[in-house]
Amino acid sequence: MMLSTPPRSMVARYFLFGPREVSTLRDRIPAGHPARSATIFELVTAVMWQCRTVALGYEAGQRVRLMITMNARGRWNNHTPIPWGYYGNAHVSPIAEATVGELCGQPLAETVELVRETKRCVTKERMESMVETVASLREWPPSTMDKIYEVSDIRWTAVNVLKFGWAELAGGGIPLAGDLTSKLGSDHVRCTNENGEVSTVVSMLLPRLAMERFREEIALWLSDKDEEKNLTLMSSL
Repeated sequence: MMLSTPPRSMVARYFLFGPREVSTLRDRIPAGHPARSATIFELVTAVMWQCRTVALGYEAGQRVRLMITMNARGRWNNHTPIPWGYYGNAHVSPIAEATVGELCGQPLAETVELVRETKRCVTKERMESMVETVASLREWPPSTMDKIYEVSDIRWTAVNVLKFGWAELAGGGIPLAGDLTSKLGSDHVRCTNENGEVSTVVSMLLPRLAMERFREEIALWLSDKDEEKNLTLMSSL
């Protein structure tokens, strides 16, 4: 559906997750469950993946995938240092997979744990295997992007680094520009909400009808209906 829908029939939205929204989502996980210690990125990604899958109306037996694009220069990578003097792209993209029935039927805690395990699985051997695979295919991302939800965490890009002299950085990130494939994923970007609280804004591109369903699904995770009005930041492109 995502690859077959004409761009003019797609809409983009940005969804805001401040401390209140994150707390509401975290309360959906049972007390004492390991998933309660998940990061904001892991928690929000799990909810967005479930809601997106429901909104797109896939059949229960179809397989859907989550691709997490991770910066290989990040602190998590202490086993495969980037060669000195290399300034090009350096990222890996581990993939989680589940059937629609499994993903949408399981508790949120299980989806959060799947996201966390996908991030943790990136070992030195898997990084080398991924590099070799991409080199042999001579393409990235893979040509079969259907039913894949790609997500990346760029919340810490330029935080406490960019100094304008006259103002503090309040937000910013990657615009929804470029070809359709480049827009299919979501970027988690740091920002400040109307109360001055550090928050996360997440982009989403979907067919128009699917976007309405997606907003409804997101609203179900939030107990206060007033929050739904504040969640969506921008209209379609």
